[in-house]
Amino acid sequence: MSRLPRRILEKIPFPMPCLWLVMLVFGLLLGACSPILPPQVDEATPQTTRTRAVLPTLIPTAAPQPEQTATPDALDDLRGLEIRLLHPWTGSLAAALENAVRDFNQGNEWGIRVRAESSGSSMVLAQRMENSPSAEPIADLIIAPSENLLFWHAHGNRIRPLNDFLLDPRWGLSEARRADYPLAFWQQDQAEGQQLGIPALRTARVFFYNLSWASELGFSRPPETLDEFRQHACTAARANNTDRTGSNDGTGGWMVDTDGWTIYAWLKSFGLNNPLRGEPVRLSFNHPQTLQAGEFLRGMVDEGCAFFGRIPPEEAFATRRALYFSASLLDIPVLTATLQRLGSQDVWMALPFPVSDRPVVVVGGLSYGILRSQPERELAAWLFIRWMTQPEVQAALLQSGGGLPLGAASANLAQEDMRQKYPAWGTALQWIPIAQPLPVSGEWRFARFILEDAFWQALQYYVPPEQIPTVLNQIDPTLREVVERHTGQARP
Repeated sequence: MSRLPRRILEKIPFPMPCLWLVMLVFGLLLGACSPILPPQVDEATPQTTRTRAVLPTLIPTAAPQPEQTATPDALDDLRGLEIRLLHPWTGSLAAALENAVRDFNQGNEWGIRVRAESSGSSMVLAQRMENSPSAEPIADLIIAPSENLLFWHAHGNRIRPLNDFLLDPRWGLSEARRADYPLAFWQQDQAEGQQLGIPALRTARVFFYNLSWASELGFSRPPETLDEFRQHACTAARANNTDRTGSNDGTGGWMVDTDGWTIYAWLKSFGLNNPLRGEPVRLSFNHPQTLQAGEFLRGMVDEGCAFFGRIPPEEAFATRRALYFSASLLDIPVLTATLQRLGSQDVWMALPFPVSDRPVVVVGGLSYGILRSQPERELAAWLFIRWMTQPEVQAALLQSGGGLPLGAASANLAQEDMRQKYPAWGTALQWIPIAQPLPVSGEWRFARFILEDAFWQALQYYVPPEQIPTVLNQIDPTLREVVERHTGQARP
């Protein structure tokens, strides 16, 4: 076996096995492998019910509840206690967090002091977490991707479940505050009825679409279906290939993006219901929708309606080399600044992923988690998290970092400022009630990179289209190998 390409290895903050992808491609070119179609999976299960904007109950009633952990009754157990917070944020978002920490330190009635430290990125934080002995926690609480919290809970039992804190009559969150969070946001941090984290930041993968240019191309409204998405992209590509500017030939449609989050949203657009299967429940992408998405996107590339860019996508968008590109809502400030810098006056907007019946909006992000330690330290960490759930604090973080509001209360406080600075941001608010979470599994931390590389390979011109099933069929075996090597546990 060979190794994953360096561009993918550099993104993964943990040891990886020798894998398959580079040699697979050359094997395909030599005709060494024959197409293997994905096995037929029963897709009769109805589409997952769309989540509502409120939380009806904290935990499903049939789910097991964690054991109650005693909380100190005497304030002396907390007074003067110093706890450590490790987070990945930098820049304005880190500054907003520091302001919240300072206000908590100055105002909390117990005299608790929080000492915040930035790791610089979620990947570095994960490396520190996994390189430290479980008996020596790197912090009392962390801000990390939901899938990391789920993985560290399942492998090492290092994350402290929060059910008893949430529902405690003295220390917990009120029902009104819990209900203010969209259900999809809560779901990302749940495992077997246990709430392992509290949302800290949520965003969605979207398309940015040039309304002005589309209007000139003859389109009166944005695309809503897969066919319309292809039609708009192909029309833009033809326009660039036939104008008098040679430097934009080969551009114009969708600028290819194979980020794992983007690919998962495409799979949902093609009707993937639930990638979690089996007992024990594990991630699997061996579904017909995976091949359908791969063939659709490869078809767009082969037709010239999608292209691999050599400049940042924001610049391609600003110079009409891309009618649309996919990115995170967190990228709106970067896109806005790029358009201003390059003098573009085009009107643009954010779009959900296209689908035949309703749009697809896949959300994910970071959450607060408590590492297991002593009861008083866990309670102190929880009290700080509770402070961070205040709408005023959430609004300040939203205004600094962007993304989606964590509830209606924080949205009301921040939306005037956000709409004024980033008009396209307001469009995304209407999607929250139909938002779907990324796979609620610790395995997603590995799967996203494997999806990314498999689809990147499948879209390359030197991979014959008839060999695309072979490439995509390797996703699940590769995921199993990665998880097994990382956890030391064999998977059937």
